[in-house]
Amino acid sequence: MDEDFTTLSDPDFLAERRRVRETIEALTERLAGLDDEFIRRASAAWAPAPRQEAAR
Repeated sequence: MDEDFTTLSDPDFLAERRRVRETIEALTERLAGLDDEFIRRASAAWAPAPRQEAAR
């Protein structure tokens, strides 16, 4: 939103502040989940491959 928040009425300002805060909180949770998945995938990619037993 490009609106100048200094000109908003108090109720509109508080509503916008709440909306932005909730958006940031949701994105923070999403990023944490993405980070966890990134670490899981990176760990799997860098884990040593299981050794194959020699055929007898």
